[in-house]
Amino acid sequence: MREFFHSDTQKYIKRRKYILWLALLPLFQGSVITALIWVVNLRAFYEKGYHAAVIYAVGGAALLGSALFFVVSALTEKAVKRHARYTFFEIGTKSLIYSRYSCDYVFAGRLTVYRRLCVVPLSGLKSAGYCEKSGKVFLEADKEGVREYYDTSERLKYTISGGTPDFESWWYNENGFKTLQVLEVPRIFGEPVEFCEKIAEAKRAFDNLPEPAPYVHREPEFVKRKKAMDRLKKTGLN
Repeated sequence: MREFFHSDTQKYIKRRKYILWLALLPLFQGSVITALIWVVNLRAFYEKGYHAAVIYAVGGAALLGSALFFVVSALTEKAVKRHARYTFFEIGTKSLIYSRYSCDYVFAGRLTVYRRLCVVPLSGLKSAGYCEKSGKVFLEADKEGVREYYDTSERLKYTISGGTPDFESWWYNENGFKTLQVLEVPRIFGEPVEFCEKIAEAKRAFDNLPEPAPYVHREPEFVKRKKAMDRLKKTGLN
């Protein structure tokens, strides 16, 4: 059994809407304040420079609000796309894999994506529960713990081999991580009840896996033939 959960980006999209509305506040505030000044100071309507001051105030507020709007829109859109690609949860036959987008880093003119990657062996998973208030899921492991990596997305590439991740950078298979006893997963992979049930189902399936058959060494046929010939030579029958 292998299941893949993409991050629910609706939360980030809602946050982006709220932030965009906040970015437009300077424009609204500037327009309202300028209108009030205009109404209160009607007597100064014909004074020299009054119209210019009003135009500059409205134009400045509009320019600031528009700049904030486009900057915030670009940043939040990037965050939504990054989470959609790099934030996921994978349930394998022998391990759980949690990936979370962290940040972007520009080095030598090249954009590099950093992410957090956690590997939970099902053999060491003790329990899976969630908080009803926040919806966060908590995975508790035994003394072997949860392997937590933090590096570039390129270095943390892996393939599933035998139910466990096999990193392209082989060094990460046994190094480059720190150990956690409890892994906290935010509510971004659907309902926590169903999510925990999927994890519990994977744990039961792992516990019911048949034990591997003992390895039996078998000699190749050409070795057997050579030994038979050697025995014939020793007995003088050849």
